[in-house]
Amino acid sequence: MKNGNAEITWNRRQFAKSVSAGVMGLGLPEMSALEAAMNQSGDSKARQVLVVYEEGGISQMDTWDPKPRAPVDHRTPYSPISSNVPGIQFSSLMPKIAQHADKLAVVRSMTSSEAPSHPNACKEFFKGYRFNAPIDFPDIGSVVSHLMGTDCPELPGYVFCPGVNMPNHVTSTGFLPASRAPWKLGTKGLGENVAAPDWKVAALTPQAGLNHDRMDGRRELLSQLNDSIAMEIASARPLQNYYENAFELLTSPRVQEAFLLESETDKTRDCYGRDHRGCCYLLGRKLIEAGVRFVSVTVVQPPDLVNRPNYGQPNGVFVNWDHHEGIYNNGPCGGPQAMRNQERFGLPHPVMMPSLDQSFSALIADLDERGLLDTTLVCFVSEMGRTPRLNKWAGRDHWGRAMSIAFAGAGVSGGQTIGATDIEGGDVVQRRYTPADYAETIYWKLGINTEARLKRPDDRPVDFTEGGRPIAELF
Repeated sequence: MKNGNAEITWNRRQFAKSVSAGVMGLGLPEMSALEAAMNQSGDSKARQVLVVYEEGGISQMDTWDPKPRAPVDHRTPYSPISSNVPGIQFSSLMPKIAQHADKLAVVRSMTSSEAPSHPNACKEFFKGYRFNAPIDFPDIGSVVSHLMGTDCPELPGYVFCPGVNMPNHVTSTGFLPASRAPWKLGTKGLGENVAAPDWKVAALTPQAGLNHDRMDGRRELLSQLNDSIAMEIASARPLQNYYENAFELLTSPRVQEAFLLESETDKTRDCYGRDHRGCCYLLGRKLIEAGVRFVSVTVVQPPDLVNRPNYGQPNGVFVNWDHHEGIYNNGPCGGPQAMRNQERFGLPHPVMMPSLDQSFSALIADLDERGLLDTTLVCFVSEMGRTPRLNKWAGRDHWGRAMSIAFAGAGVSGGQTIGATDIEGGDVVQRRYTPADYAETIYWKLGINTEARLKRPDDRPVDFTEGGRPIAELF
Protein backbone atom coordinates (compact mmCIF):
# COMPACT_ATOMS: atom_id res chain seq x y z
CA MET A 1 0.00 0.00 0.00
CA LYS A 2 2.95 2.34 0.41
CA ASN A 3 3.56 2.94 -3.25
CA GLY A 4 0.55 5.04 -4.21
CA ASN A 5 0.88 7.75 -6.82
CA ALA A 6 -2.09 9.99 -5.99
CA GLU A 7 -1.26 13.57 -5.05
CA ILE A 8 -3.10 16.40 -3.33
CA THR A 9 -2.97 19.56 -5.41
CA TRP A 10 -2.06 22.44 -3.13
CA ASN A 11 -1.12 25.93 -4.27
CA ARG A 12 0.48 28.52 -2.00
CA ARG A 13 -2.68 30.58 -1.51
CA GLN A 14 -4.76 27.54 -0.50
CA PHE A 15 -1.96 26.34 1.76
CA ALA A 16 -1.62 29.67 3.57
CA LYS A 17 -5.37 29.92 4.10
CA SER A 18 -5.65 26.38 5.43
CA VAL A 19 -2.88 26.69 8.00
CA SER A 20 -3.93 30.11 9.23
CA ALA A 21 -5.73 28.71 12.27
CA GLY A 22 -4.38 25.22 12.73
CA VAL A 23 -0.70 26.07 12.25
CA MET A 24 -0.02 29.43 13.86
CA GLY A 25 3.16 31.45 14.13
CA LEU A 26 5.21 29.65 11.49
CA GLY A 27 8.43 30.97 10.08
CA LEU A 28 9.34 30.66 6.40
CA PRO A 29 11.45 27.48 6.84
CA GLU A 30 8.62 25.67 8.64
CA MET A 31 6.08 26.88 6.08
CA SER A 32 8.27 25.56 3.28
CA ALA A 33 8.70 22.21 5.02
CA LEU A 34 4.97 21.85 5.52
CA GLU A 35 4.25 22.84 1.94
CA ALA A 36 6.68 20.15 0.77
CA ALA A 37 4.91 17.62 3.00
CA MET A 38 1.69 18.27 1.11
CA ASN A 39 3.24 16.75 -2.04
CA GLN A 40 1.96 13.47 -0.75
CA SER A 41 1.20 10.03 -2.04
CA GLY A 42 -1.61 7.75 -0.98
CA ASP A 43 -5.40 7.73 -1.22
CA SER A 44 -6.50 11.36 -0.97
CA LYS A 45 -10.28 11.10 -1.04
CA ALA A 46 -10.65 12.30 2.56
CA ARG A 47 -10.50 15.99 3.43
CA GLN A 48 -11.77 15.61 7.00
CA VAL A 49 -12.04 12.97 9.71
CA LEU A 50 -14.91 12.39 12.15
CA VAL A 51 -14.09 9.88 14.90
CA VAL A 52 -16.98 8.58 16.97
CA TYR A 53 -15.39 7.28 20.16
CA GLU A 54 -17.81 5.37 22.41
CA GLU A 55 -16.05 4.97 25.72
CA GLY A 56 -15.98 1.85 27.87
CA GLY A 57 -15.51 -1.04 25.47
CA ILE A 58 -18.55 -2.14 23.46
CA SER A 59 -19.38 -5.83 23.22
CA GLN A 60 -18.49 -7.05 19.73
CA MET A 61 -21.08 -9.86 19.81
CA ASP A 62 -23.83 -7.36 20.69
CA THR A 63 -23.04 -5.04 17.79
CA TRP A 64 -21.04 -5.76 14.64
CA ASP A 65 -20.06 -9.42 15.13
CA PRO A 66 -22.99 -11.52 16.41
CA LYS A 67 -22.16 -15.08 17.46
CA PRO A 68 -25.37 -17.17 17.51
CA ARG A 69 -23.42 -20.43 17.76
CA ALA A 70 -21.46 -19.50 20.87
CA PRO A 71 -21.97 -21.73 23.94
CA VAL A 72 -25.48 -21.17 25.20
CA ASP A 73 -24.36 -20.18 28.70
CA HIS A 74 -22.32 -17.30 27.32
CA ARG A 75 -23.95 -16.17 24.10
CA THR A 76 -25.82 -12.90 23.82
CA PRO A 77 -29.61 -13.14 24.10
CA TYR A 78 -29.93 -10.88 21.04
CA SER A 79 -30.09 -12.69 17.72
CA PRO A 80 -28.50 -11.50 14.47
CA ILE A 81 -30.59 -9.60 11.93
CA SER A 82 -30.05 -9.15 8.23
CA SER A 83 -28.76 -5.82 6.96
CA ASN A 84 -29.45 -4.13 3.64
CA VAL A 85 -26.46 -6.03 2.23
CA PRO A 86 -27.08 -9.72 1.49
CA GLY A 87 -24.98 -11.94 3.72
CA ILE A 88 -24.08 -9.29 6.30
CA GLN A 89 -25.73 -9.51 9.70
CA PHE A 90 -25.50 -7.25 12.74
CA SER A 91 -26.97 -7.59 16.23
CA SER A 92 -30.72 -7.11 16.53
CA LEU A 93 -29.84 -4.23 18.87
CA MET A 94 -28.83 -2.27 15.73
CA PRO A 95 -31.83 -2.37 13.35
CA LYS A 96 -31.36 1.19 12.03
CA ILE A 97 -27.61 0.89 11.54
CA ALA A 98 -28.21 -2.37 9.69
CA GLN A 99 -30.06 -0.40 7.02
CA HIS A 100 -26.87 1.54 6.27
CA ALA A 101 -24.57 -1.47 5.98
CA ASP A 102 -24.04 -0.65 2.31
CA LYS A 103 -22.12 2.47 3.40
CA LEU A 104 -20.14 0.75 6.19
CA ALA A 105 -16.99 -1.34 6.26
CA VAL A 106 -16.76 -3.27 9.51
CA VAL A 107 -13.40 -4.58 10.73
CA ARG A 108 -14.23 -7.60 12.89
CA SER A 109 -10.59 -8.52 13.45
CA MET A 110 -9.35 -5.43 15.30
CA THR A 111 -7.32 -5.86 18.49
CA SER A 112 -6.11 -3.48 21.15
CA SER A 113 -3.73 -3.50 24.09
CA GLU A 114 -2.60 -6.84 25.46
CA ALA A 115 -3.18 -5.28 28.88
CA PRO A 116 -6.54 -3.66 28.06
CA SER A 117 -7.15 -1.02 30.68
CA HIS A 118 -9.24 1.90 29.52
CA PRO A 119 -6.36 4.43 29.43
CA ASN A 120 -3.99 2.00 27.73
CA ALA A 121 -6.33 0.97 24.93
CA CYS A 122 -7.74 4.48 24.44
CA LYS A 123 -4.21 5.83 24.11
CA GLU A 124 -3.39 3.32 21.38
CA PHE A 125 -6.38 4.36 19.27
CA PHE A 126 -5.67 8.05 19.77
CA LYS A 127 -1.98 7.76 18.82
CA GLY A 128 -1.28 4.64 16.75
CA TYR A 129 1.46 3.62 19.19
CA ARG A 130 1.51 1.06 22.00
CA PHE A 131 0.43 2.53 25.33
CA ASN A 132 3.89 1.77 26.78
CA ALA A 133 5.90 3.01 23.80
CA PRO A 134 9.08 4.87 24.82
CA ILE A 135 7.93 7.99 22.94
CA ASP A 136 5.09 10.38 23.79
CA PHE A 137 3.63 10.43 20.30
CA PRO A 138 1.08 13.15 19.47
CA ASP A 139 -2.60 12.41 18.94
CA ILE A 140 -3.50 11.46 15.37
CA GLY A 141 -5.68 14.59 15.28
CA SER A 142 -2.74 16.75 16.36
CA VAL A 143 -0.55 15.33 13.60
CA VAL A 144 -3.26 15.81 10.98
CA SER A 145 -3.99 19.42 11.96
CA HIS A 146 -0.24 20.10 12.11
CA LEU A 147 0.28 18.91 8.54
CA MET A 148 -2.98 20.01 6.95
CA GLY A 149 -4.35 22.89 9.02
CA THR A 150 -8.10 23.39 8.71
CA ASP A 151 -10.58 24.64 6.15
CA CYS A 152 -12.24 26.75 8.85
CA PRO A 153 -9.74 29.49 9.86
CA GLU A 154 -11.98 30.64 12.71
CA LEU A 155 -11.79 27.27 14.50
CA PRO A 156 -8.91 25.02 15.59
CA GLY A 157 -8.13 22.09 13.32
CA TYR A 158 -8.69 19.45 16.04
CA VAL A 159 -11.79 19.50 18.25
CA PHE A 160 -13.17 17.23 21.01
CA CYS A 161 -16.95 17.22 21.04
CA PRO A 162 -17.50 17.64 23.93
CA GLY A 163 -14.35 15.92 25.26
CA VAL A 164 -14.68 13.95 28.48
CA ASN A 165 -13.07 11.42 30.77
CA MET A 166 -10.68 8.95 29.10
CA PRO A 167 -9.69 11.04 26.03
CA ASN A 168 -8.86 13.89 28.40
CA HIS A 169 -6.48 11.60 30.29
CA VAL A 170 -4.57 10.28 27.27
CA THR A 171 -4.49 13.22 24.85
CA SER A 172 -1.16 14.95 24.28
CA THR A 173 0.66 16.85 21.56
CA GLY A 174 3.90 14.94 22.21
CA PHE A 175 6.77 16.70 20.47
CA LEU A 176 4.45 19.01 18.50
CA PRO A 177 3.65 22.55 19.67
CA ALA A 178 0.94 23.04 22.28
CA SER A 179 -1.18 24.81 19.65
CA ARG A 180 -1.87 21.40 18.09
CA ALA A 181 -3.83 20.23 21.15
CA PRO A 182 -7.54 19.49 20.73
CA TRP A 183 -10.01 22.17 21.65
CA LYS A 184 -12.32 20.61 24.26
CA LEU A 185 -15.85 21.94 24.11
CA GLY A 186 -16.79 20.41 27.47
CA THR A 187 -15.61 21.31 30.94
CA LYS A 188 -16.66 18.44 33.25
CA GLY A 189 -14.40 15.43 33.64
CA LEU A 190 -17.18 12.82 33.76
CA GLY A 191 -19.34 14.42 31.17
CA GLU A 192 -22.04 17.03 30.91
CA ASN A 193 -25.46 16.95 29.35
CA VAL A 194 -25.14 18.60 25.94
CA ALA A 195 -28.91 18.16 25.56
CA ALA A 196 -29.59 20.45 28.52
CA PRO A 197 -31.31 23.69 27.45
CA ASP A 198 -28.64 25.81 29.16
CA TRP A 199 -25.61 23.92 27.76
CA LYS A 200 -23.12 26.10 25.94
CA VAL A 201 -19.45 26.14 25.00
CA ALA A 202 -17.97 27.94 27.98
CA ALA A 203 -14.96 29.17 26.01
CA LEU A 204 -17.26 31.11 23.68
CA THR A 205 -18.95 33.05 26.48
CA PRO A 206 -17.35 36.50 26.95
CA GLN A 207 -16.55 37.59 30.49
CA ALA A 208 -19.16 39.66 32.26
CA GLY A 209 -19.14 43.24 31.03
CA LEU A 210 -17.22 42.46 27.86
CA ASN A 211 -19.80 43.40 25.22
CA HIS A 212 -19.28 43.72 21.47
CA ASP A 213 -18.38 47.43 21.70
CA ARG A 214 -15.59 46.72 24.17
CA MET A 215 -14.44 43.76 22.07
CA ASP A 216 -14.27 45.99 19.00
CA GLY A 217 -12.30 48.56 20.96
CA ARG A 218 -9.75 46.00 22.08
CA ARG A 219 -9.42 44.66 18.56
CA GLU A 220 -8.80 48.18 17.23
CA LEU A 221 -6.13 48.71 19.88
CA LEU A 222 -4.50 45.43 18.88
CA SER A 223 -4.61 46.48 15.23
CA GLN A 224 -2.75 49.69 16.05
CA LEU A 225 -0.14 47.68 17.92
CA ASN A 226 0.23 45.36 14.96
CA ASP A 227 1.00 48.32 12.72
CA SER A 228 3.73 49.51 15.04
CA ILE A 229 7.39 48.68 14.75
CA ALA A 230 7.02 46.22 17.66
CA MET A 231 5.29 43.74 15.39
CA GLU A 232 8.39 43.57 13.24
CA ILE A 233 9.90 41.52 16.03
CA ALA A 234 9.60 37.91 14.92
CA SER A 235 8.70 36.63 18.39
CA ALA A 236 5.64 38.89 18.50
CA ARG A 237 4.01 37.49 15.39
CA PRO A 238 2.81 34.21 16.91
CA LEU A 239 1.17 36.19 19.73
CA GLN A 240 -0.64 38.27 17.13
CA ASN A 241 -2.02 35.12 15.56
CA TYR A 242 -3.30 33.80 18.88
CA TYR A 243 -5.06 37.09 19.63
CA GLU A 244 -6.66 37.14 16.19
CA ASN A 245 -7.90 33.58 16.60
CA ALA A 246 -9.35 34.40 20.03
CA PHE A 247 -11.30 37.31 18.52
CA GLU A 248 -12.55 35.07 15.70
CA LEU A 249 -13.77 32.43 18.17
CA LEU A 250 -15.72 34.99 20.19
CA THR A 251 -17.20 37.05 17.36
CA SER A 252 -17.44 34.94 14.21
CA PRO A 253 -21.01 34.17 13.05
CA ARG A 254 -19.64 31.01 11.42
CA VAL A 255 -18.34 29.80 14.79
CA GLN A 256 -21.57 30.65 16.59
CA GLU A 257 -23.59 28.78 13.96
CA ALA A 258 -21.44 25.66 14.34
CA PHE A 259 -22.62 25.28 17.95
CA LEU A 260 -26.21 26.40 17.56
CA LEU A 261 -28.29 23.21 17.63
CA GLU A 262 -31.46 25.30 17.47
CA SER A 263 -30.59 26.25 13.89
CA GLU A 264 -31.27 22.66 12.80
CA THR A 265 -34.74 21.59 11.71
CA ASP A 266 -36.98 19.64 14.07
CA LYS A 267 -36.80 16.73 11.65
CA THR A 268 -33.00 16.64 11.80
CA ARG A 269 -32.90 16.90 15.58
CA ASP A 270 -35.49 14.18 15.96
CA CYS A 271 -33.55 11.92 13.60
CA TYR A 272 -30.39 12.20 15.71
CA GLY A 273 -32.32 12.07 18.98
CA ARG A 274 -32.61 14.93 21.42
CA ASP A 275 -30.70 13.13 24.16
CA HIS A 276 -27.07 13.76 25.07
CA ARG A 277 -25.67 11.30 22.51
CA GLY A 278 -27.82 12.64 19.69
CA CYS A 279 -26.73 16.21 20.43
CA CYS A 280 -23.04 15.21 20.54
CA TYR A 281 -23.27 13.43 17.19
CA LEU A 282 -25.13 16.37 15.64
CA LEU A 283 -22.48 18.80 16.91
CA GLY A 284 -19.88 16.57 15.29
CA ARG A 285 -21.63 16.86 11.94
CA LYS A 286 -21.95 20.64 12.31
CA LEU A 287 -18.21 20.98 12.98
CA ILE A 288 -17.41 18.89 9.91
CA GLU A 289 -19.80 21.05 7.88
CA ALA A 290 -18.01 24.17 9.21
CA GLY A 291 -14.71 22.81 7.85
CA VAL A 292 -12.89 21.55 10.96
CA ARG A 293 -10.25 19.06 9.85
CA PHE A 294 -10.40 16.47 12.65
CA VAL A 295 -13.35 16.02 15.02
CA SER A 296 -13.61 13.46 17.83
CA VAL A 297 -17.10 12.89 19.23
CA THR A 298 -16.49 11.50 22.71
CA VAL A 299 -19.67 10.30 24.39
CA VAL A 300 -20.05 9.71 28.12
CA GLN A 301 -23.47 10.45 29.52
CA PRO A 302 -23.43 12.25 32.89
CA PRO A 303 -24.68 10.94 36.25
CA ASP A 304 -28.03 12.73 36.17
CA LEU A 305 -28.96 10.63 33.12
CA VAL A 306 -27.98 7.38 34.85
CA ASN A 307 -30.09 8.14 37.89
CA ARG A 308 -33.40 8.84 36.15
CA PRO A 309 -36.36 6.94 37.67
CA ASN A 310 -37.39 3.82 35.74
CA TYR A 311 -34.30 4.10 33.58
CA GLY A 312 -31.03 3.82 35.51
CA GLN A 313 -29.82 3.07 39.01
CA PRO A 314 -29.85 5.49 41.97
CA ASN A 315 -26.17 4.79 42.63
CA GLY A 316 -25.10 4.78 38.99
CA VAL A 317 -21.93 6.75 38.35
CA PHE A 318 -21.96 7.64 34.64
CA VAL A 319 -22.97 6.01 31.41
CA ASN A 320 -20.39 4.24 29.33
CA TRP A 321 -20.07 0.69 27.97
CA ASP A 322 -17.95 -0.80 30.78
CA HIS A 323 -20.44 -3.50 31.74
CA HIS A 324 -18.61 -5.84 34.07
CA GLU A 325 -21.93 -6.52 35.78
CA GLY A 326 -25.38 -7.22 34.38
CA ILE A 327 -24.54 -6.46 30.77
CA TYR A 328 -28.07 -7.48 29.69
CA ASN A 329 -30.19 -6.71 32.77
CA ASN A 330 -31.29 -3.30 33.98
CA GLY A 331 -31.40 -3.57 37.74
CA PRO A 332 -29.27 -4.30 40.78
CA CYS A 333 -26.69 -6.90 39.84
CA GLY A 334 -24.14 -6.93 42.67
CA GLY A 335 -20.45 -7.23 41.97
CA PRO A 336 -17.44 -5.01 42.73
CA GLN A 337 -19.16 -1.73 41.94
CA ALA A 338 -22.15 -2.54 44.14
CA MET A 339 -19.70 -3.35 46.92
CA ARG A 340 -18.51 0.25 46.61
CA ASN A 341 -22.14 1.43 46.80
CA GLN A 342 -22.06 2.40 43.13
CA GLU A 343 -24.25 -0.37 41.70
CA ARG A 344 -22.84 0.01 38.17
CA PHE A 345 -20.91 2.48 36.07
CA GLY A 346 -23.67 2.74 33.53
CA LEU A 347 -26.68 1.09 31.96
CA PRO A 348 -26.75 -2.33 30.29
CA HIS A 349 -26.17 -2.69 26.57
CA PRO A 350 -29.85 -3.17 25.57
CA VAL A 351 -30.87 0.06 27.36
CA MET A 352 -28.08 2.08 25.76
CA MET A 353 -28.11 0.59 22.27
CA PRO A 354 -31.32 2.25 20.96
CA SER A 355 -29.73 5.68 21.44
CA LEU A 356 -26.53 4.60 19.68
CA ASP A 357 -28.48 2.90 16.89
CA GLN A 358 -30.52 6.05 16.28
CA SER A 359 -27.71 8.58 16.49
CA PHE A 360 -25.10 6.75 14.43
CA SER A 361 -27.54 5.78 11.67
CA ALA A 362 -28.74 9.39 11.53
CA LEU A 363 -25.17 10.66 11.31
CA ILE A 364 -24.31 8.44 8.35
CA ALA A 365 -27.54 9.29 6.53
CA ASP A 366 -27.18 13.03 7.22
CA LEU A 367 -23.56 13.21 6.05
CA ASP A 368 -24.53 11.31 2.91
CA GLU A 369 -27.51 13.54 2.11
CA ARG A 370 -25.42 16.69 2.55
CA GLY A 371 -22.65 15.41 0.29
CA LEU A 372 -20.18 15.40 3.19
CA LEU A 373 -19.66 11.65 3.30
CA ASP A 374 -17.74 11.73 0.02
CA THR A 375 -14.86 13.63 1.62
CA THR A 376 -15.25 12.78 5.33
CA LEU A 377 -13.74 9.62 6.77
CA VAL A 378 -16.01 8.43 9.59
CA CYS A 379 -14.42 6.08 12.15
CA PHE A 380 -16.46 4.32 14.83
CA VAL A 381 -14.25 3.01 17.65
CA SER A 382 -14.28 1.89 21.25
CA GLU A 383 -11.14 1.12 23.22
CA MET A 384 -11.63 -2.64 23.54
CA GLY A 385 -14.04 -5.54 23.16
CA ARG A 386 -15.67 -7.63 25.89
CA THR A 387 -14.88 -11.16 27.06
CA PRO A 388 -16.55 -13.92 25.05
CA ARG A 389 -17.63 -15.55 28.31
CA LEU A 390 -19.88 -14.03 30.98
CA ASN A 391 -18.41 -13.59 34.45
CA LYS A 392 -20.13 -14.56 37.71
CA TRP A 393 -21.93 -11.22 37.83
CA ALA A 394 -23.47 -11.75 34.38
CA GLY A 395 -21.16 -9.14 32.88
CA ARG A 396 -18.33 -9.14 30.37
CA ASP A 397 -14.85 -7.92 31.25
CA HIS A 398 -12.12 -6.13 29.28
CA TRP A 399 -10.92 -7.93 26.15
CA GLY A 400 -8.23 -6.72 23.77
CA ARG A 401 -7.76 -9.88 21.70
CA ALA A 402 -10.79 -9.23 19.47
CA MET A 403 -13.09 -6.29 18.83
CA SER A 404 -14.94 -4.58 15.99
CA ILE A 405 -14.68 -1.06 14.59
CA ALA A 406 -16.34 0.50 11.55
CA PHE A 407 -15.52 2.99 8.78
CA ALA A 408 -17.58 4.94 6.26
CA GLY A 409 -17.08 7.67 3.67
CA ALA A 410 -14.10 9.08 1.79
CA GLY A 411 -13.97 6.29 -0.76
CA VAL A 412 -14.35 3.45 1.77
CA SER A 413 -15.89 0.44 0.05
CA GLY A 414 -19.08 -0.11 2.04
CA GLY A 415 -21.12 -3.26 2.33
CA GLN A 416 -18.26 -5.41 3.58
CA THR A 417 -16.93 -7.07 6.71
CA ILE A 418 -13.17 -7.41 7.10
CA GLY A 419 -11.48 -10.19 9.02
CA ALA A 420 -13.15 -12.75 11.27
CA THR A 421 -13.21 -14.08 14.82
CA ASP A 422 -13.84 -17.55 16.19
CA ILE A 423 -17.20 -19.04 17.14
CA GLU A 424 -17.27 -17.14 20.45
CA GLY A 425 -15.93 -13.83 19.12
CA GLY A 426 -12.92 -14.04 21.42
CA ASP A 427 -9.97 -14.51 19.08
CA VAL A 428 -9.10 -13.26 15.60
CA VAL A 429 -8.82 -16.05 13.05
CA GLN A 430 -8.46 -13.96 9.90
CA ARG A 431 -6.67 -10.67 9.08
CA ARG A 432 -5.66 -9.32 12.48
CA TYR A 433 -5.36 -5.53 12.71
CA THR A 434 -4.11 -3.14 15.41
CA PRO A 435 -4.60 0.52 16.40
CA ALA A 436 -1.40 1.31 14.48
CA ASP A 437 -3.10 0.00 11.33
CA TYR A 438 -6.16 2.10 12.16
CA ALA A 439 -3.96 5.23 12.45
CA GLU A 440 -2.09 4.42 9.26
CA THR A 441 -5.42 4.09 7.44
CA ILE A 442 -6.46 7.59 8.54
CA TYR A 443 -3.21 9.12 7.36
CA TRP A 444 -3.40 7.39 3.99
CA LYS A 445 -7.03 8.30 3.47
CA LEU A 446 -6.02 11.94 3.96
CA GLY A 447 -3.18 11.53 1.48
CA ILE A 448 -0.40 11.90 4.05
CA ASN A 449 2.72 10.08 2.96
CA THR A 450 3.83 8.23 6.07
CA GLU A 451 7.07 7.21 4.36
CA ALA A 452 8.23 10.81 4.80
CA ARG A 453 8.23 10.47 8.61
CA LEU A 454 7.71 13.25 11.13
CA LYS A 455 10.51 15.32 12.61
CA ARG A 456 11.12 16.04 16.27
CA PRO A 457 12.35 19.50 17.29
CA ASP A 458 15.88 18.06 17.34
CA ASP A 459 15.32 17.04 13.69
CA ARG A 460 15.28 13.31 14.41
CA PRO A 461 12.79 11.40 12.23
CA VAL A 462 9.87 9.57 13.86
CA ASP A 463 7.54 7.01 12.27
CA PHE A 464 3.90 8.05 12.00
CA THR A 465 2.80 4.75 13.55
CA GLU A 466 4.43 1.89 15.37
CA GLY A 467 4.71 -0.61 12.53
CA GLY A 468 1.23 0.07 11.17
CA ARG A 469 -0.03 -0.64 7.68
CA PRO A 470 -3.19 0.70 6.03
CA ILE A 471 -6.22 -1.60 6.10
CA ALA A 472 -6.07 -2.54 2.43
CA GLU A 473 -9.75 -3.44 2.04
CA LEU A 474 -10.75 0.17 2.77
CA PHE A 475 -8.96 1.54 -0.31
